[in-house]
Amino acid sequence: MLYSRNLLVAAILFACAVNGVLAGDNKNPKFKKVTAEEVWGKLNPGWNLGNTLDAVPDEGSWNNPKVAEYTFDDIKAAKFKSVRIPVTWTGHFDTEAPDYIVNKAWLDRVEQVVDYALKRDFWTVLNVHHDSWQWADYSKTLNDPVAAAAATTKFVKLWEQISTRFQNKSELLIFEPLNEPAGDSTQEVAEKYNVLNQLFVDVVRGSGGFNKDRLLTLPGLNTNIKNTVEWWKEPKGVGNYILHIHDYDPWSFVSGWWGKTMWGSESDQKEIEDTFKSLKSRFAGAPSLVGEWGVTEKVERGAGWNYFDFMVRKGREYKLAMQLWDNGADHFDRAARKWRDPTRLQIIQAAAAGINNTLPKYGQEPVVYFKTGEEVPSSVSGGRTININYNGNTITGLYVLSGTSKRWLNSGRDYSLVQEGVKFKDSYLKYELTQKPSQLGVLQTVYVVPSKGASWDITIQRYSKPTLKIPQPANVTVPHFTINSTTPYLFPINWGGTTLATVKAIYPDTGLPIKDEWTQYLGPLEAGRLNWSGDFEANTDGVLLTSSLLEVLKASGRVAELTLEFWPREVGNNITTLVEFKA
Repeated sequence: MLYSRNLLVAAILFACAVNGVLAGDNKNPKFKKVTAEEVWGKLNPGWNLGNTLDAVPDEGSWNNPKVAEYTFDDIKAAKFKSVRIPVTWTGHFDTEAPDYIVNKAWLDRVEQVVDYALKRDFWTVLNVHHDSWQWADYSKTLNDPVAAAAATTKFVKLWEQISTRFQNKSELLIFEPLNEPAGDSTQEVAEKYNVLNQLFVDVVRGSGGFNKDRLLTLPGLNTNIKNTVEWWKEPKGVGNYILHIHDYDPWSFVSGWWGKTMWGSESDQKEIEDTFKSLKSRFAGAPSLVGEWGVTEKVERGAGWNYFDFMVRKGREYKLAMQLWDNGADHFDRAARKWRDPTRLQIIQAAAAGINNTLPKYGQEPVVYFKTGEEVPSSVSGGRTININYNGNTITGLYVLSGTSKRWLNSGRDYSLVQEGVKFKDSYLKYELTQKPSQLGVLQTVYVVPSKGASWDITIQRYSKPTLKIPQPANVTVPHFTINSTTPYLFPINWGGTTLATVKAIYPDTGLPIKDEWTQYLGPLEAGRLNWSGDFEANTDGVLLTSSLLEVLKASGRVAELTLEFWPREVGNNITTLVEFKA
């Protein structure tokens, strides 16, 4: 009887395995055919495991360690519903043409990470990432049919192997053929990627397992909305798919380039919403997956919060599943297991759920600044107001931290709620200033708790005009520096409790920008400004000019005027220097 019972159990288990119903077994799961219309809301919000498996040449080569399984627990706890796992395959082929065999250990590792996500019920996007500019850039093969054919063969062989390896994963796994297909915005280049999408569909749909019904996400040229609207074509026999786009509009703001540190005006919002409308019109309201979006921390905090709110809120309105790009340096600190700006996370959570966020108005920094020596009047008739958009909510209270305990401010004595926003009483501000009479920087952080949506904070800061640490003769009003190497050059700074906003660089004899001359036509806070990361960086020691910027100065052979601009961005709160390159 025991023998017969064991045979019966074995038969049942075998039948279950064949039909893919063993709980927790990602190799033999249940599979439910789904449509984009059914799924887009289940993908929202989403998160990218950026700069990790997509790092070149290998996982861990960039700014992140190898993936730890607990990271997916952290992302789940943050209420994300989907993850995108970018993978670069370039350095992981054991053979070249004609077979392009992928290294088994690499495939195993990719599958292991994918299973980490599937095990936690994440909708999971798997792709071919930086290969797009390394060997699959069809804009470079327009006049080279041999090179184009080689790239196509490699692409097909790669996806044959990926499709086969992952063919029995559940419907939670979504395939993306190629990240940001590269090339100039022309129809000729766009058509090349339409052909590539068709090849991808043919390979995946014919690869067996559940892939004939698997949801795919398909990009257009550059994953740019405008290019997609204009030139994207639906592949034949595609079956279930969701359109794939990325949105880093406006690039000047999200990247911290050209001095655009503020965002949120009516025209700013209209510019982005118009692209969403064009997408909806072109594709009859079908949902799309925004596989990447985000903004650097280099921008003004309130502007960043409003951008996050707008993108997720409008994405929900236009059926766009929003997957935040996170390179491991901007948003979630994987080693510390915490969010660098918790308010941004809360904004995503609320907006994705359809909850209104109460946030600072456009142009309003969530900061009360006091310049060194500036006294607060003792009268309570004045005060400082932080202008906010209530968005149908109320403010339930304000508090500061005393150790780990909350100390709630007194409404009426410390602050009042007015139509414009939160108004701090002069008496309260004077109290905070006198608690730390000589300290520069943040003196106090006041947390704002709305009735619904994200909480955020207002800082009370004292600052003095930043100065160079390099001594200058008393009769020198604008210091002149000669640089003789393209090795990154540091201006050591006494920060004075401030941080860097941007850098302006012009030729003093003409007033024109030293690069990107077209920026002369931008507004007064943007004209002639340089680019974070590309041209300059900042650290605790000072402001660093990059090698690429020094190459520009070297090539020009001219004296440039550099103005280091700090927060708050006001007249006089800057350092101006003259710089020239002499080898």
